[in-house]
This record gives sequence, structure tokens and C-alpha cells, in this order.
Amino acid sequence: MFRFEKEQTVLDFNGYKIGGQPGEYPRALGASIFYNKHETVLNEHTGEIDKPRAEALWNRCLELYDETGHWYFCQIIAEYPEAFENYFNWFTEIDDQFPFLMDSSAPETLAHACKYVTEIGIADRAVYNSINGSIGPENMEALKKSDVNSAIVLAFNPGDPSVRGREKVLTEGGVAGQEKSMIGIAEECGITRPILDTAATPLGLGSGGSFREILACKAIHGLPTGGAYHNMTVSWTWLKRWRKGGLIDRYTDSGVLLEQMAHHHFGGLDGIRQAAWSAPDVGCNIMAATLGADLIMFGPIENCEAAATAMAFTDIVLAETYRELGGDIAIEKHPLNLLC
Repeated sequence: MFRFEKEQTVLDFNGYKIGGQPGEYPRALGASIFYNKHETVLNEHTGEIDKPRAEALWNRCLELYDETGHWYFCQIIAEYPEAFENYFNWFTEIDDQFPFLMDSSAPETLAHACKYVTEIGIADRAVYNSINGSIGPENMEALKKSDVNSAIVLAFNPGDPSVRGREKVLTEGGVAGQEKSMIGIAEECGITRPILDTAATPLGLGSGGSFREILACKAIHGLPTGGAYHNMTVSWTWLKRWRKGGLIDRYTDSGVLLEQMAHHHFGGLDGIRQAAWSAPDVGCNIMAATLGADLIMFGPIENCEAAATAMAFTDIVLAETYRELGGDIAIEKHPLNLLC
């Protein structure tokens, strides 16, 4: 593996660190909750949830943190202002330490979130997701007026998915109708703790640039970097057809033996489909972490088990390599110490 020549920025979230050289700190993980059709959500407009179920999911993340040393951003997703308020209230009632991402496809809802977390005094734990080419004046103003000082800064260039195109979005601007650069906008909005997102794009449409941009972000800017690389799996059309059974059935129709094997080894055809799906879903995150990504937003919180073990494996390898290169891990609670 490698270490970057450029000095690496390490950000602090209430004592939890993100950034540095590959292997120096455990990866931070982003766990999505209250996403579309999530079983914990009873009313997506008001934010009514099944609290015991939601808390059990978050508690499992905390148990895994104690086990492996990987800490979590709770990625809270909402499309309506009232729902955001109730989700934030729920989270701060059960957890007074960990940071959270404010994630929404509705700009007005994100703007309201900035105001609300400031009013109730939890803006220091909030991360705006995200500053990107579509951010408008209202949201920029909401950020400026708020106490939120951390944001995901997205390197997405719809016209050029290459590393050069992604860097142009971050540093030059003039892309997707946005005159200013994403880093420039973040600075104007008072963001002092930026996390660069290399913008996971689908396979065949610039996915290689998503991974190469990790190296560029760390080497050029020295800032904590990451992304939601699982979106590559979600958008892979061929894999969707595989998961639905079209391709698998083609083989099981050829005889009873393979179907019997499926039941014996995978608990049935659904098990094969899940294995086919989970392999690249985990693999894309291992690739990103190996290239230096500091934040892995792995998707649904239910996938925390696979994310924790995959990242623990990767971080142990990276930490051993970092020591060979003359560095050392910067924190005692590291998978190299906890699991070896």
C-alpha cells in the first residue's frame, strides 16, 4: 500500500477522529436510517417511528464499535421538515456523543434542518449532506445563518466523470450551472470540517473515476474523503436481474441437484441471490478503503455487520502496512489492537 506525501487533515467529532494516513485511524462508517420504505418508519411526513426497533438497530452499531473500533455517523434521512425534527429528537435522546448526517433530496427540508439543529443546540454534531452542484441560494443562506460547520462536499461532474472533471467541480466551478467551486461554496457557508465525497457513479459511467478520485482528494487536498460506494451495486442493472432470479433460474432449471445444493449451502435460492448481491456490495467498500477512503457510507443500517467485519479486515492490513512505512496507528481503539 502507500502513504500520502501531503499532510493529512484529521477532523474531530466530539472526540471521534476521521482522516489521516491509510491505516492511521479506523474508517468511519455511515449507517442510513429512516430511508424510503424503512420498516422503522410509521409516518414519513411526521417522523413517527417504531422507537424500540430503531434504537435496537443503532445499539447494534454501538456494540460493533466496541468490538472493532469503527465509529459511526448516523445518516438520518427525511423528506419532510417535521420528520427531521422528530428524528433528531429521537437520536439525541438515545445518544449524546456520535455525530449524524442530515440527508434529504428536498432542499427546503435540508434548509429547515440547519435551522432546527441550531435552535436546539446540536449543530456541532450535524453534518450537512451535501454541498453539490444543485445547491441553491436558499440552502447556502441557511447554512451561513446556522451553527452547522461540517458538510459532505460532493465531487460530482455530470458532464465529465474523470478525475479531472471531478476536481474541476471541487476547485474551479463553472459546472452544472454553478459558478463557484464546491470547496469555495463550503468555505463561504462557514464549513470548517469538510468531508470530500468522490461521488459514486454507476458501473460503465465513470465508476473508475469514483475510486481514483479518492487518491486525488487525499493527495491534492489532504482532507478526509469517502463516499457511498454501495450505490454502484444498487445501480448495477445486471445484478438487479440476477437478484430477482432471472439469471439464477436459468441454471436451476437444468436439474434438481443445483437447487438441492442451494438449499444446503445458502438456505435456498434467496440465499444465493443475497450472496450474489452482498459480494460486490462489500467489495466496493473494501476497494475504497484500500485506496484511502476515510468515510464509508455503506447504506442501510441493517448492513452494519458486513460493513464492520469488512472494514476491520481492511484496516488491520492498512495499519500493518502503515507501520512498515514508518508510521503508527494514532488511537488505541483500533481493530489491529482489538482483533489481533
